[in-house]
Amino acid sequence: MTEVIKTENLTKIYKLGDTIVEAVKGVSLSIHEGEFVAVMGPSGSGKSTLMHLLGCLDMATSGKYFLEGNDISKLNDNELAEIRNKKIGFVFQDFNLLPHLNVWDNVMIPLLYNSKNSIKEKEDKVKELLEITGLSKRKTHLPAQLSGGERQRVAIVRALVNDPLIIFADEPTGNLDSKTGLEIMNLLKRLNEQRNVTEIIVTHDPNVASFTKRKITIKDGLIESDRLNGEDLV
Repeated sequence: MTEVIKTENLTKIYKLGDTIVEAVKGVSLSIHEGEFVAVMGPSGSGKSTLMHLLGCLDMATSGKYFLEGNDISKLNDNELAEIRNKKIGFVFQDFNLLPHLNVWDNVMIPLLYNSKNSIKEKEDKVKELLEITGLSKRKTHLPAQLSGGERQRVAIVRALVNDPLIIFADEPTGNLDSKTGLEIMNLLKRLNEQRNVTEIIVTHDPNVASFTKRKITIKDGLIESDRLNGEDLV
C-alpha cells in the first residue's frame, strides 16, 4: 500500500502567557492509502491538535510531516490551502454547514475552487453522492430543516465531493444520538470499503473506534498504543 502520511518526531508547542503547553510531543507514525484509522484519547490528550497538523490546518513546531512524500513544512499558506481543497476532506462534530445555503449548495462549495471539471461533471458528482447517502430528496432543504444525522451526511458528502486523498472526521458522532451515530459510522465504514478513501476518525468513544481497522491511542501528546486487529504495532 502507498504511504500517504508519515511523521517523524512531530511536536506542537503553544505559549499561553508564561505557560508552555506541549500538545504533541514527538509523534512518529505512518498511514497508508485506504486505511480506516481511529485516533483515540481523552480531552486534552493532543488528538485534535494532531489532526490539525495532519490536516494542514496548523504547522508543527518541530519534526517532519510528509504527505504523499512531500515535506509539508516547506509549503506556504497558499500551497497548504490548495492541499486542503484538493487532497483533504473534513467532517466536524458541529457539521459546519452554511445555514443560508441548501444541501445542494453546501455540497457544491468545494467544487467552486475546482477548475478541472466542467459544470456538468460537478453536478453529476453531487447527484451521485447525494444518492449514495440517501439525501437526494433533501437537496433543496436548508440545514435547519434537517435532522442531526442528515446534516452530518451532508458534511460527509461535502468532504467527499472533490475525491480527497484523506478524510479527517473530528468526533463525527459527538452531537448525535446513539442510533444516528451508529448510522453515520456505518456510512463512513462503507465509504472506506467501497471508495478506498483513507479515513482518520478522531474520537474519545471506544464504540466509534470499534468501527475502524486500526486504533492509535494518544495520551499526554504521545502515542500510547497503535493496534491493528488486536496486535500491537508499537
